[in-house]
Amino acid sequence: MDRLRMKQAFLSHEGLVFTAMFTLIFTVTSLIMIDYRGLQSHVAGMDPFTILTLGAILAYLYKNSKFSFSRRKILFLIVWGLYVLSVFASMLVAGHFVWTEAAVWVMLTVMLLYRMPAALFMYIAAGALISLPSLLLAGTTLNESGATLVMVFAAGLIFMPKTNRALLWYMLPTLALLVVITTSRTAMALYLLAAAAQSAHINMYRTGRRQRKNFLMTAGAVILVPLIMFGRRLYSYFIQGSLDRGGINFDRLTSGRYEPWQTVVSGSTWFGQGHDYVDFTHLLHVHNIIFDTLGRYGILTAVLFIALLSLTVLISVIAVKNFNITLFFIIFILAGMFEYNYLFMFVYFSPVILFFALIGLMMDDRDSGHI
Repeated sequence: MDRLRMKQAFLSHEGLVFTAMFTLIFTVTSLIMIDYRGLQSHVAGMDPFTILTLGAILAYLYKNSKFSFSRRKILFLIVWGLYVLSVFASMLVAGHFVWTEAAVWVMLTVMLLYRMPAALFMYIAAGALISLPSLLLAGTTLNESGATLVMVFAAGLIFMPKTNRALLWYMLPTLALLVVITTSRTAMALYLLAAAAQSAHINMYRTGRRQRKNFLMTAGAVILVPLIMFGRRLYSYFIQGSLDRGGINFDRLTSGRYEPWQTVVSGSTWFGQGHDYVDFTHLLHVHNIIFDTLGRYGILTAVLFIALLSLTVLISVIAVKNFNITLFFIIFILAGMFEYNYLFMFVYFSPVILFFALIGLMMDDRDSGHI
């Protein structure tokens, strides 16, 4: 979608209404995520908000789009169908069937059948970005807040003009907000990875020799100066005393996640142990989308989930060939390896909606509505 059409779509009555609606939903769910004034004690789960959001998306798609089936979408839907069926089988076999969760899977499946308009994804991304300041209301720094910001930041890069000035102005407020709301090593590292990758793409891809040379010199200085001045502090911050002559203390390196991961793997079954499988640690969840799927739904679903994530990245690289779409999926998966579960908890609402909307967006051959 070119800049003129993007501006026209965003400023239209429909664009303003849907952007405001997504902003409100994401703001409310962010306040629940940070447990603002004890909100979590008044809400049973995130399923109603997910159903409400997907209902709004489906209403827009019903009015403005239609079913479409490209070859890449058919391949994805086959793997997706097997994955959803395995989730249903797990919930039935393990005796933890939840109707609202089943409704979410069905609604996501219907959403993926439609051709996703670029304008709709833009409304969702804009709503997610506008809702970020609500994370400042958290009473303490949270890993969840940082990971949410980084994934929304990566989604915003898809629409951002590919210039150094635009990236700088985009980074200044988001980086300042990130430093205030979290001390998460994962969030900090992934933010720097996304910013560095975007900067390299702007300055190294199809640019002149002089610009590439200037970028490499500047990047070298930006990396070396902090390492020289703060190298010891940075090492201590990211390693957390987990490396010594005795080897690597993986549990300390992962902030207590490694032992729960081992417990999930050792106790894994074909159909999982249900939603209450986390009964062996003080953590609310195991902070890993793969191990959470393994513990909750079992080996079969976990294998299909890995296949689904792999296929998503492969399609973005081989078929879509959009750097920022691929970058978002990589950031999403890397964050998922250390920070959050997946769905159906008080965390990470807007990134998950963005994840599925972006999958829908890239599954069809784009024409005049491409990003």
